[in-house]
Amino acid sequence: MADREQAFLIRFWGVRGSIPTPGPETVRYGGNTTCIEVRCDDVTLMIDSGTGARRFGRRLLRDQPTGTVRIALIFSHLHLDHVQGFPFFAPIYEARTHLDIYSATPAESTTQGALDSQMAYPSFPIGLANLAAKLEFHTVERDGSFEVGGVRVSTCPLSHPGGSMAIRIDHRGKSFVQASDIEHGDGPAPELVALSRGADFLSYDTTYVDGEEYERHRGWGHSTWREGLAVARAAGVKRFIAFHHEPSHDDAFMDRVAAELRAADPNAVVAVEGMTIDMLTGDVSYEAREPETS
Repeated sequence: MADREQAFLIRFWGVRGSIPTPGPETVRYGGNTTCIEVRCDDVTLMIDSGTGARRFGRRLLRDQPTGTVRIALIFSHLHLDHVQGFPFFAPIYEARTHLDIYSATPAESTTQGALDSQMAYPSFPIGLANLAAKLEFHTVERDGSFEVGGVRVSTCPLSHPGGSMAIRIDHRGKSFVQASDIEHGDGPAPELVALSRGADFLSYDTTYVDGEEYERHRGWGHSTWREGLAVARAAGVKRFIAFHHEPSHDDAFMDRVAAELRAADPNAVVAVEGMTIDMLTGDVSYEAREPETS
């Protein structure tokens, strides 16, 4: 038997928060909502299914035209911007797809209900029960760990209306942490610092900038890049990623955020649609996005 391909790749298909913002003013950073692909050798994981899930699903089927498509979808939480791309995720309409869905809410009620409700009549023509793919729901703890195809996934709770959880993925001696959505308190959250300890990359909810913008939205469940950088430093994280961009922050605004962030930490990066991290080498690359077709 041939050895499994050694790979640990992170690809960002949606980096925006709250609502998709397509258009010429967001074309460089991207306007799709949260969706992250994680490849661990031959295991495919997906964190959240915002509108970025549409392009991810199309690419997945294009790259794997035959055979079983097996995916593990892990939800940080079930707010609309983290589930709204699910009805447009092409693999769910193919019988060869096996989709394992992990969330910290009761699998047969809240999670399934959240996905089904946005596909119910009269909003959508195809209901969850009519999908061709095989779906399996799994309930996990917001403060625990589980395995997917031999890949270790650890979690911790985050402060967010209704609750959310950070997700850490460890593979081949490297680790990636996704922490969205979170509202910071006085100082770095101890649970997140513990989960992120020694991680290679931390992707963090940087929806707002410090000062008047954050103060106007206090209690909305989001944070800033300065607070996220404090978490990364407290946890000894190697590289920080600013993620979950505010819908009104266009490319020009995000350029200013990127400049300020890199002045504070030259190794930090701002998440961009199409950005790929090779976790085994630490390389960050940017893929030209293909034109959308129907």
